[in-house]
Amino acid sequence: MGKYQLICLFVWINVSVSAQDIIKSFLDSHGKDDNLEIVTIGKKMIAMMDTLTSNNPDLSEAIKGFETIRIVSSKDSDVNKEYYSSARTLLSKSEKMKELFSMNNENNELVIMIRESKDSVNELILLSEQSAEFNLISISGKINLDVLLKYYKGLNIKEINKLRSVKNNK
Repeated sequence: MGKYQLICLFVWINVSVSAQDIIKSFLDSHGKDDNLEIVTIGKKMIAMMDTLTSNNPDLSEAIKGFETIRIVSSKDSDVNKEYYSSARTLLSKSEKMKELFSMNNENNELVIMIRESKDSVNELILLSEQSAEFNLISISGKINLDVLLKYYKGLNIKEINKLRSVKNNK
């Protein structure tokens, strides 16, 4: 009887974790779509990136706690709006994700959501759609938003500067 309870526990844990994984859910719903490009960067590669960024301390500090980076993208303008809508729906259904920032103008849509536990950010999801490009990016690990914003400030991206002002007003 104990074996069956243990098996049920493992199945329940796997189902619970899978239900929270936005990228997996998105890919499950779109099957083997040739329009999607999928990249996964694991912890070992991130550690290698960290050694390669030793000449850029801000970048090195920004990626220090990352465990996994997953990217799903498409450059097919015929289906990008559908992909964005699908991913946005999945994000809105996720109870553990909180919207940190969103922007919507005539040519761009951007949503940044985070999953927190206690006082740290464990996952950051960036969802963007432009007329020619769709991106769904998930970063997991220990994420320091202040360090990320400091790094991105140097890149002078106006959307990130808007995010900085939103975070400072919290």
